[in-house]
Amino acid sequence: MGWGRDSYSCGCDRNYSYNNYNNNNYNNNNKSECDCDDFFKHISRGEEVKVFLKGGGRVEGEFVDVRGNVVNLANADCHSHCKKVKIIAICCDDITAVEV
Repeated sequence: MGWGRDSYSCGCDRNYSYNNYNNNNYNNNNKSECDCDDFFKHISRGEEVKVFLKGGGRVEGEFVDVRGNVVNLANADCHSHCKKVKIIAICCDDITAVEV
């Protein structure tokens, strides 16, 4: 799978990717999955992201915030007369990677 230059995933050791084992928050319980803070710590509010899910799908939107183990993305419908914004909440347990 080819990700963009600024991709963050856990367990990978590539340039520009996030390696969970070098994380300062890594605990001694051999944490194998990332939490929301791991995935989104280098991403600014309002930045466009692609979130890759464990089921193989992906979700695109603007990063809003992280609340516990849930990330919120905003997806604006710019094609309608009045602009509508959908908020998408994703459990970080379902995320495999994030692309900026």
